[in-house]
Parts: sequence; C-alpha cells; structure tokens
Amino acid sequence: MSALATISKSSFIRGKQCLKSLYLHINEPWLKDEISEAKQHVFNIGHETGRLAQQLFPGGIDASRGRPQEVKEAVAFTQQLIAGGQGVIYEAAFSDGETLCYMDLLVKMDGEWQAFEVKASTAVKDYHLLDIAFQYHVILQSGLPLTEISLVHLNKKYVRRGEINIDQLFTVNCLRDHAQSIQAYVEENLLEMQTMLAAGQGPDIATGKQCTQPFECDFYGYCHQDEKDDLFTGLKGIRATKIERFRSTGTTCFDQVPVGMPLTAKERTVLRGLFENKSQQDDDNIRQFLGKLEYPLYFLDFETIMFPVPLYDESRPYQQMPFQYSLHRQEHPGGELQHHAFLGCPPEDPRPEFIKRLLVETGTEGSVVVYNKTFEWQRLRELARDFPAYAHRLQQLNKRLVDLMEPFRKQWLYMPGMKGSYSIKRVLPALVTGISYSDLEIQEGNAAGLIYGSLYRDPDPASIRKKRENLLAYCEMDTLGMVEILKVLNNLLLT
Repeated sequence: MSALATISKSSFIRGKQCLKSLYLHINEPWLKDEISEAKQHVFNIGHETGRLAQQLFPGGIDASRGRPQEVKEAVAFTQQLIAGGQGVIYEAAFSDGETLCYMDLLVKMDGEWQAFEVKASTAVKDYHLLDIAFQYHVILQSGLPLTEISLVHLNKKYVRRGEINIDQLFTVNCLRDHAQSIQAYVEENLLEMQTMLAAGQGPDIATGKQCTQPFECDFYGYCHQDEKDDLFTGLKGIRATKIERFRSTGTTCFDQVPVGMPLTAKERTVLRGLFENKSQQDDDNIRQFLGKLEYPLYFLDFETIMFPVPLYDESRPYQQMPFQYSLHRQEHPGGELQHHAFLGCPPEDPRPEFIKRLLVETGTEGSVVVYNKTFEWQRLRELARDFPAYAHRLQQLNKRLVDLMEPFRKQWLYMPGMKGSYSIKRVLPALVTGISYSDLEIQEGNAAGLIYGSLYRDPDPASIRKKRENLLAYCEMDTLGMVEILKVLNNLLLT
C-alpha cells in the first residue's frame, strides 16, 4: 500500500460526490477538463467574497501569505501566530499529515477561538454542512479547541444604500452543534477515502447524476469520452429515468416502450417526433393565441448580470440586473421592422437609462412580445420596486407582455427538431432556416453576462468596442428570431 494522501477540504467534498473523481484528482489531475470562463468566474467570486468578509474582523494576518500551496509553511506560520497572541488570522492552515484545511477566518473572542467559513451563496446548502464538519474535525485534530464554528454567507435581503454595510451584507450561521453531531460520519468517510487511495487503484464507478450534482465534475469529459451519441442524446421533456430505461431495453419505436411505463401526453408527443418524425399542430389554440396580439407589436428581449456583492444603490446580492435590451417594432402585419437597442456603459448603473429608454421606445399601446414571459415580467417588477418613480409605467408595460413561448410550451406546435425543448435556441432552428446563433461570437445568455461583466475591468478601447458589438448582435438575434417565429405561426394558418 502507498503512503496516505493528504485530503483537503475540497478533496473531501469531491470524494463524497464521487470516489473516482477523488482518485483521479490525486493521481491523474492532468485528465481534468479545461476550466471554462464561467467556472473560473465562479472561483473568482468565491475568492473576492472571502476577502470582503475579512472586513468583519479587521486587522488580521494572512497565514497562507498568498501561497496556499506551501502547506507546511502555512501550518507552521498559523501556529506561530496563535502562539504569538494574534487574535485574527485569515486563511489559518491546519494539517495532521492526513487532512488539511484553510479556515477563512479564525478569531479569538474573550480568550476563546471561533472559526468562520465564508461562502459566496445566499443560503446554507447541504454540502456546506459537510464542509464545516470536515474543517471542525481537522482543527480539533490539531489540538486547537473551538467554542464555535460558523458559516458566513451573503444576506439575500440586504439592499445597498450608500457604502456597503459589511455587517448587514453577511449572515452568520453557528454550526458547531451540527459539526459535532456528524464527526463519526466524517471519520468513516475519511477512512473510506484513505483506504481507496492507499490501494493505488481507482474505483470502477459508472457515470451518473454524481457527475453533475452538486457540481459538474472537472473529469466529466474524461469519464464520458467513450459515450456515443444516440437517438436520445440531447432529448428534453422525458424524465431521465425513462430515457435510461429506453436505452437499456433498446427502445427505438413505440411498440418497444416497456409495458406498464406511463407516458404523459407531452411525452407521447416528444416520442412521436423522435420515433416517427411526426409533428403536432393545434390550429384552434394557435389562432386564439395570435388573436390576442395587438399592433403595433414590440419584440423585446433582456440580458441581465448578477453581482454577488451589489454594486449600486437599490440592488441586492445576486439580483438579476438588466443591462441590455433589443426591441423590434412592427406597426402592422407584414410591416417593416424598426430596431432599437440599449446597452449599459460600465461602471455606471445601467438601470436608470434602461428604464427611460425602454418606456419611450415601447410607447403605451400594442403587445410586447417576449419569449419566456416570466423572466421579463419579474425583471420589470423589480425595476418598479427599486425605482418607484417609474413604477406605474413599468406595471402598465408588464400588462402588455405576451409570451411567444406559450404555443411551444403547451405543444400547440411541435416539430421533431425541437427534441422536446421549447427554448428559443431549439424552436428557432426547427422552424426557420437561414438564421443561426452559431455564426455569432456570443451564443447564450450566460456568456453575454460574463462579457458585459468583463467590460468593468477592460482597459482596451478596441476590445471594449468589439465586445459591445458582439453583445448587441446577440441580443438582436433573439428579437429577430421572435419575429420569424411569429411569421411561421401566422403562415401556418394560411396553408
């Protein structure tokens, strides 16, 4: 058996999700997927939130010295600080050779030590509890008694007004009792992990929900590389357990659906499209939907960004903040389109100008066509709450929203190319040729938010100009797509 590996907090959480992932992380880390921009953004948020939380206990010293990879040095320095009477330590390091943790905040209060783990979330999650229990175990093994260990997270009810109020921004949850109650569980799992690692052979674990829950594993590409696309790849609208049963039984047509498997009406529609290439069309409901539209029509799409720590007055942690819209106006059926667009200019708060421009350009009459009405409806409600001077007009605008997703969500029109999804990214290519997001630099909303966020720190005017052009092109594609989708619905009733 090989020497025992040192299991860190993150390794322990990884091992609880999947032992195979832990083995690969320790022994074959080069097999990991490349870190995406979105995942790196999540990491950065965590680091920034941790640094901000240090203001809860100012005057501390960073035991890692900015080099957390220097474990022995950090552990020794932590002990030196404790012995020297330092009352606030950031990134305090503890290790017994088999386990390792860095505690975000270690604070001596009234002569007794308390520990604080910081998370960039707005609530305590299940894996946070295990995280805390592991750190409690490691610190106790080091010989340092703790009177409390707590989890610090962002307060979702906090509203910024003026300078950030650190005490109100964060919520502290005392979790020592819970951490104590599951110490035996932590020790059992540590033993299982160490035994597996010492054996020198990775476990044979099939891919499954542990590949993405609670996190997408960074060995996902490696573990799924031999899986081939089949009839069900990318299919939506059918429960995953049913799809797995179809695969295991070799189901390729309705006659082969396992006896006794219940199917909803929507699932039957999706499977008819998959197995028999059949479409579905409900002219009566489509006609009623189209009859609700009042000209002029406004085709509207928002893009939003979420800041963990609110940047602007009257904003909250992780609030969906609109920074951009695209608007196509059509005066009458078949009429020419007029395009309007807005894109914020960091570092200014985009919302005041967003509201003013939107209210002018949408007028007071006509239907405002959106795709997934709930999203725009909620954003407009939030804008009305945060900017009460515009509340009445925003509420009136909200009453004019019409959801173009409805005919597809309710399967009044279903095409096999949608593969069970009613998102605009699937519906548009299934109905319309010659329009594609694949030609754009930005192809989905999360990427748009990341790119807009990068404008806050981009010093290059040429880069900023290019990013803004790409953002405008992406958002415009969504509203142009809605125009084309509505045209298809209208033409269906003419044939």
